[in-house]
Amino acid sequence: MSVVQSVLFNPAIPKQDRQDAINRIHADPGIPTPNPTSSFWLRTPHPTLSQTQSKQLPPEADVVIIGSGITAASIARTLLKESSKPDQGSSKPAVAIIEARDICSGATGRNGGHILATAEDFVDLEEAFGLDVAKKVTRFRLAHLAEVLKVAAEEDLTEESQARKVQSLTVCFDESVWRGLVHCITRFKECMPDEAKEWKILEKDEIPKEFCLPSARGIIALPAGAIWPYKFVTGLLARLKQEFPQDLVIETNTPVMEVRRDATTTAAAAAIDLPYSVVTSRGTIKARHVIHCTNAHVGHLVPGLRGRIFPIRGQMSAQNPGQDFACQGEQHSWTFVYERGFDYLTQLPDGGQAGTSAKMMFGGGFAQGEAGGVADLGISTDSELSLYADIHLSGALSAIFGRENWGSVSGPGVEQMWTGNMSYTFDGLPWVGKLPDLATQRGPVHPGQGAEWISSACCGEGMVQTWLSGKALGRMLLIHDNRLSGPQDLSWFPDEMLVTEERIQKAH
Repeated sequence: MSVVQSVLFNPAIPKQDRQDAINRIHADPGIPTPNPTSSFWLRTPHPTLSQTQSKQLPPEADVVIIGSGITAASIARTLLKESSKPDQGSSKPAVAIIEARDICSGATGRNGGHILATAEDFVDLEEAFGLDVAKKVTRFRLAHLAEVLKVAAEEDLTEESQARKVQSLTVCFDESVWRGLVHCITRFKECMPDEAKEWKILEKDEIPKEFCLPSARGIIALPAGAIWPYKFVTGLLARLKQEFPQDLVIETNTPVMEVRRDATTTAAAAAIDLPYSVVTSRGTIKARHVIHCTNAHVGHLVPGLRGRIFPIRGQMSAQNPGQDFACQGEQHSWTFVYERGFDYLTQLPDGGQAGTSAKMMFGGGFAQGEAGGVADLGISTDSELSLYADIHLSGALSAIFGRENWGSVSGPGVEQMWTGNMSYTFDGLPWVGKLPDLATQRGPVHPGQGAEWISSACCGEGMVQTWLSGKALGRMLLIHDNRLSGPQDLSWFPDEMLVTEERIQKAH
């Protein structure tokens, strides 16, 4: 991906720093650390799911999903609601979600809650894959806003998760960066006029004063959304648990240490219904299918993807606005694009839950990190802060919005600061689908048996990649088992995101 390449191959970066980052990228990312930084989104743990565990780990499950974030929730919902052949009277659950820590405490519980599909990547996608693929990938990303808001409404989670559509403002401060941004948006509007109807290019003299952005060179205004990601996922899982009490189990604080596949001959393979052993800290679960939704940690259990999917540490904060800044949480979200790097911001609605009203959910500072961000490449832990990102995020907002528009802050300026790990690839696209032996290194999958699957590597754009990737993967699995109700059309899903041996060989 261009962000990673621009940082990793910057000639100003010392050779040893670059080599250290490459070594981390190829290393085993391990399992989630037990002592993460404290995320604001998790400040009120879900009353029933936060640390839910069965008294005894179920010995079997049809599908084991490793991870409990938004991807896992999307897959579980698809498997449970779209299966045409429920296993009546089965003693094993249809889906078991296994989480190393508390529920949804990984990337989804640490991100910005920003449902934002920008068009700046359109030109890069066109150059790398051609115009048709660029259009398809862009449509896929854009579709997430309506889809997530629709699911929130269907599950009666709109108010609880604060799911809302906003106008996002991509604010640029540098002349040369602005001209490049305008070029990308202009090309997007030329090629996809219907999808680009709501995109507006605002030159400096066209920026409304009430935006409170006195130093902006220009703004791209576009449709986006904002959400409380933890409440969306936990609310959804709670409803699935209530609707499918026998078919869904959730086991938190149960890290998976190893996935094993029974060694069999080809002739005997089809007769084995549960070929996988998922070894956890609390025992072993036998499974027909295993799905890896472990984001930055995927290389631990799928060794063939180390160096192809790799972690990057990101940083987020919850801040209090200045007393003179009018809350825009129902109207706007923001991306701030600098000469080097960018930040992202949403604001919680005014008059919300006690202690959360109008909070500024501000993340980024990657390019301002140690060695220009190189020190965060390959970091899979979320237990420490980046000092330089902390310094940048802690002081940026009053300068961005103008001190005359900001005023003094009542209480602490920064209420909470935390880190999370994202998973990246060099081509900037997720990896979704059935894993070949080249990736798992556990032997070939035989016809008639289950398989290992993956949905991961959203490259910092999880809210516009994960939900529909999970939905597609759930349908792929049901098609594999001839259990999908309804049409089997997956033409809307970009083939370039699929896992193939060819892509694995090229992606190192």
